[in-house]
Amino acid sequence: MLCVRHTLDRLRGSPAAPTIIISLAAHVQRLVLEFWGLLNWIRDVRDVVKNGEDYRTRPWDMLGAHTPDQSEAWRLHYAGIPVWLQQEISYELVVYEVVEPRTLPGDFSQVPSYPRLVLAKRDLSGALNMPGEWRRAMDAVVRRQLCISQLPRLLEDGDDEGPPTKRLREGAMFVSEGSSSLGPAAPVFFLQGDREARTIGHGLPAQPVATTSSQTSTPTQPSRRARARAKKKALTGMQPPPPPPQNLIPARQWYAIEHVQEYAVWSRALQQVSPLPQPRTSVKYYFAPPWMLDSLRGYPPDPKTGRYLHHWISIQTFCRMRLFDQTINGRPLTIAEWRDALWGDYNVHETGPASASVAPREATRHSLRSNIRRLFGKLNTLPSYHADVRAELGETVVTSDMAAKDMNIRQRVVWEACETNWRCEVLALDALMVGSHDLPQLERWIRESAVSRVWGSGTSGLDVVPLADGPRLDCWQGPGEAEWESCRTYLAAFVEILASWSGFPPTLQGGEAKVRTCGAQEYARIYQGAVDFYVSCFISRFGRLPVAPVRPPPSAGTVADGGCIPN
Repeated sequence: MLCVRHTLDRLRGSPAAPTIIISLAAHVQRLVLEFWGLLNWIRDVRDVVKNGEDYRTRPWDMLGAHTPDQSEAWRLHYAGIPVWLQQEISYELVVYEVVEPRTLPGDFSQVPSYPRLVLAKRDLSGALNMPGEWRRAMDAVVRRQLCISQLPRLLEDGDDEGPPTKRLREGAMFVSEGSSSLGPAAPVFFLQGDREARTIGHGLPAQPVATTSSQTSTPTQPSRRARARAKKKALTGMQPPPPPPQNLIPARQWYAIEHVQEYAVWSRALQQVSPLPQPRTSVKYYFAPPWMLDSLRGYPPDPKTGRYLHHWISIQTFCRMRLFDQTINGRPLTIAEWRDALWGDYNVHETGPASASVAPREATRHSLRSNIRRLFGKLNTLPSYHADVRAELGETVVTSDMAAKDMNIRQRVVWEACETNWRCEVLALDALMVGSHDLPQLERWIRESAVSRVWGSGTSGLDVVPLADGPRLDCWQGPGEAEWESCRTYLAAFVEILASWSGFPPTLQGGEAKVRTCGAQEYARIYQGAVDFYVSCFISRFGRLPVAPVRPPPSAGTVADGGCIPN
């Protein structure tokens, strides 16, 4: 049944070819027939066969049984069950009737089905082609076609080792983000003043105050003028202007997203660890980063957000398929790659920058941008973005104007991006912490099924994308909220998963059992401790802030009548 749940979740997440559907249907049919036969055997047939009485005239609601054992066949025959006795061909074998093969009726398809139930053509002994032995081959077919799907790793081998040419050099400082697809940001050399920066024409920022080799390490007192300016600002309430949107890096600093509601415990945990240092490698995301699809609270909106959101609705089905379809490159994408994908320009320019004066970094950036365009546009025939496209979000047709102004559409899309990223990241971190990538297949499925109980009923590790028509569970309410008691199950599953990780805090030992019945104060303590531990583990392994779960949108119905987003 675990295999069936795994495959059904895989089919919910992405479409499948007819051959895969046939394999699954045959596998489910076999399981249903086998379970039904076992139930009938236990309920009706077992006692009859055990007693050995003559029930040959009694009708049974079954087709029959097959066995190679003559004594077993005799007992089944006396119990009134039709028997197919499997015997080796010999001269003593009694032939009841010889039949000739006939052609199929005209209304039958002449095309052989695929995959076949028996796929043992190379078995010269014929052992695997014996009746009853087809199950082994069928299991192999189903597992190869359906169950091999696995979430790609968020951290590839060697990703945790920074490139040797990107070391921090004396006289250079790392600012902004640079290109996340190229590892650490490029070193920017500061000039002494704004005038020199302007004369070069590159818009370089002025050098911040820094100590030189002749200065001591002890802090100096601010000058009289500096103290006067600080006092004046304090009296007038002047605040420094917020940084421009392009300089915000939500992968390293927590910012509230405008149109979704965060859980206080998660927000507090992310705030406490912000800001993070420059990561050693490019940070990656499974799904579109939620902060690219919405504005950040307290900061002016990015004019590109509406286009990003509109095009994301068009490509999200493909991005969902990428997660588990082995025929598509499903690796997580860097921030710069997600920007290219969401911008939607998939026209590949094969020539690229040919000038010798072009910096190697720009040439590499062009190559990476071309790879993304090939992945989305050329290989998978996704069209480039056009404002007139009418994207489909469930049963709602979304125009570019709706994507820019409809609040319900934005809330739903951003919540789905948060939820999918969060589920994928929990699976990826757990696989890294317990080494489930190296476990046997069945043991890995069992572990992933246990992890999926953190956000749902616990079907399989492929249940990472919320269903369009499924329930939107508010799983992470804290004490004092209306339905926090219903969240005990999810926190218990979360703590149980964390308990198998190295470094699990002793103060949380046994928390998976306590949270089911404890009071509000103890529940809040375990809740906060579990979230803090998860955040610290994620940062230490992946070098960025995790995507936290957020509250589902208030309306789970139509999205066409939502409020307007102010400009």
